Amino acid sequence: MNPTIELVFMIASVMMMCIIFITVYGHRRERGVSYLLGLIICRIIYASGVVLEKSSDLLMEKLIFRNMHLTALNLMVPFFLLFTLELIGRDKLLRTPWKIMLFTAFALWSLLMWFDSDLHLIYRTIELIDGQLITKRTVYSMTFSMICYSIIVLCFYFLFHYIRNIRSDLRKPVMWVLFLASFSFIFEIIKFTNPHWSPWLLPLTVYCGFIGMFMLVIILRYKFFSIVPFARNMVLDTLQESILIANASGQIIDSNKQASRWFSKMGHGSVSGRNIAELLAVWPDWHRLCMSMQQGNAEIDIWLDGERRIYSVNVYPLHTQRKQRQGSISLIFDITEKQRHLEQIARLNDMKDQLFTIVSHDIRSPLAMQYQLIELLEDDKDSLGKDHREIVEMLGDQIRNTLGMTTNLLEWFRSQREDLALRPQSLELSEVVEECCHALHMNNEAKQITVTNRIASGTRVYADREALGLIIRNLLSNAIKFTRLGGSVHVHAELSGDMVIVSVRDNGVGMEEEQVRQLFGGKQLSSMPGTMEEKGAGLGLLVSRQFVQRSGGSLWVESTKGQGSIFYFTMRGEHT
Repeated sequence: MNPTIELVFMIASVMMMCIIFITVYGHRRERGVSYLLGLIICRIIYASGVVLEKSSDLLMEKLIFRNMHLTALNLMVPFFLLFTLELIGRDKLLRTPWKIMLFTAFALWSLLMWFDSDLHLIYRTIELIDGQLITKRTVYSMTFSMICYSIIVLCFYFLFHYIRNIRSDLRKPVMWVLFLASFSFIFEIIKFTNPHWSPWLLPLTVYCGFIGMFMLVIILRYKFFSIVPFARNMVLDTLQESILIANASGQIIDSNKQASRWFSKMGHGSVSGRNIAELLAVWPDWHRLCMSMQQGNAEIDIWLDGERRIYSVNVYPLHTQRKQRQGSISLIFDITEKQRHLEQIARLNDMKDQLFTIVSHDIRSPLAMQYQLIELLEDDKDSLGKDHREIVEMLGDQIRNTLGMTTNLLEWFRSQREDLALRPQSLELSEVVEECCHALHMNNEAKQITVTNRIASGTRVYADREALGLIIRNLLSNAIKFTRLGGSVHVHAELSGDMVIVSVRDNGVGMEEEQVRQLFGGKQLSSMPGTMEEKGAGLGLLVSRQFVQRSGGSLWVESTKGQGSIFYFTMRGEHT
């Protein structure tokens, strides 16, 4: 080729490299681009050095420019290595001390090259033949070059392996970029192995600037400088869930490593490019969601590695900006352990229900019969002797306490059931209170306590009859328990907006502030003996509070030590 034309092409190539640098500089904050900029700068210096060497006539000038472009060539190696490491996510190898050591090693070798006229470590001979600079390298120089080319080959290998695993629509164009980028290094390796070809290979290495323009077009077309194509890979492969992406025709266009392993364990091999009709034939619900590109969930049950595994598959449609459906994405979650826990909880719930049934039928029924018998004995206790009367009274107290505790325990079990359904109805509040007072008449008669129902006739609430009766009985029982011999208990009610506030007041022992806080804030059940050493399990107030809350009301207390307590609870008033 005519030397002038050759020089013009090389200068044009350098200018193209400068354009590439300016374009790439606009993306300098993206992953790996900072090292790519360093690589392009070295490439520009290299090409400029070759142009200046080709346009010079003197041996010393040519040698200076030869050292110039060889220095740039040397520094390309660490830049290319760091670019590769950052792109494939090996951030641990990008620590500052290691980078300083790497650049220092290559900079020192380049420095030796500039002082080789005294050291003779790089060139054995330097000659100017027919206007071309011909050099013969030493063993040290050749060894260093072989190390550099080995590093470059390794970088290309890691980049090739990395690109194979990126999403399929980017794989081919990125492979083209890698292929085009390899040209300049291939020329350098050929020049190294065949030094006598150097005069005509040297311009070819500069013409790679034209190849660089093609690379830039591909890069901009597919937005490689965006973090998305490469960060997406790291994110998807880091996830423990399997991800499968299919297009509108049902062809698998992408998946992460977990999905590939998952299907591989089931004997399907590679999933890329296959049709979901083939892969998902045994899971029709999953297959239907993918083909219809609808959002939904499917549960699949398989045997994997000799063990039953359960997976939940969430399917989502893939939309364009115009909301057109282009495919589906499936997220596969292993819910085996969760399902086992749920099954264990279900078994425990069954055991609880069985216990509930046993307590309800096999324990409470005989206690209720004993309660009725002891009431008959207590009605005729005047005909009994003194010793027998005391025995009947003690026996009556024990049976009443046991029956009350059993009733509260059963109601607490009932309140814990999610399927508990209260049946609210319109109730005459004073009638319910009277029924509760009658049920506890033995308790207040034993302590000579006066229980007064001061609720006005016509006060109605909208509540479940059994729940309301239980709440009032428990509050009355507590009031009687902590009221001294000959004391009094009063039940009041007043309307407040849509709610009826019911209060049970006693003039018993009362409570301190700390006891009141523990009463509703404590995590453990606590029960104190009554004024006549009556015992309890502490369930009554807990059960009452839960039924009040389930009825849409609230329960609270006011108490003064030595003066008594007032328990309040609210119920919805009847809507008229």
